[in-house]
Amino acid sequence: MAPQGVVGLGTNLTGETWGIPGTTFLLLYLLLAVAATAFAGWHRSRIAAGDPGGGRVLEGRPEDVAHLNGGSVLAVYAALSAMHVDGTVVTSDRTTGQVRAGGPLTRSATGLQRAIHRSAHRLTPGRTLRTHVAVRTELHRIRQRLESAGLVLDAADRDRYRVAAVLPGLVAVLGLVRATAGTADGRPVGSVLVLSLVMATVTAVFVLRVPRRTRAGDAALRRIQEEREDLSPAARPSWTRLGPAAAALSVGAFGLPALLAAEPVFAEELAAQRVAALGGGAAGR
Repeated sequence: MAPQGVVGLGTNLTGETWGIPGTTFLLLYLLLAVAATAFAGWHRSRIAAGDPGGGRVLEGRPEDVAHLNGGSVLAVYAALSAMHVDGTVVTSDRTTGQVRAGGPLTRSATGLQRAIHRSAHRLTPGRTLRTHVAVRTELHRIRQRLESAGLVLDAADRDRYRVAAVLPGLVAVLGLVRATAGTADGRPVGSVLVLSLVMATVTAVFVLRVPRRTRAGDAALRRIQEEREDLSPAARPSWTRLGPAAAALSVGAFGLPALLAAEPVFAEELAAQRVAALGGGAAGR
């Protein structure tokens, strides 16, 4: 027992931790937690808004749509789908999942298709095409175009999105320090400890959950899916009739399920089912 007149750590002459009654601190802490979470959420919402007019960059660029929907993997499969229709890429008769350049490129071939054609001068696993320098360069250009249009978050935006978690994190630390001091003073700390853990959880979620697309990107993709329902897996479109660009847009907007529905044999030769099962191509709607 402490000698008379000696005040315990974290208390004052009133006997309350930090001189603030528990109920008062709890109320103030709750208000601070709500305010910090709301401000951080608002800040993150602004960062993730994107540019509502950025969807214009997708016009006539089905591989950009694919990258927006499912990243570089889906962009490559969208390009391969177009090249399959115009005969500029063929699959292996003996080894599933491999492709090589076929006939000469058409004048309408995209930069990504040209890069794939150069990289697949001999049998090459389709899933590794995006690691080739020429293909990787074109994919990077697509990504930069989407970032500049405000459809996906760039690295700086993702960092700022995570940094917004600092404020809830500081509130969590404050609560844990208060709980520690209260425990040392023999005060009940259950409520503030629970709130502190809630704020720690909020902080962790804010740090870990970072979207790839902005809300403008989501809206642009959703609009394309609604406008081109005729290219969806349910419609089973004829790529031969619609042409290479439509084939690429079908896969770009609706993911690998569109390839599996429209060209099941080609999909099997590409081993696309395996990629889809592993989450390599977004399913769209």
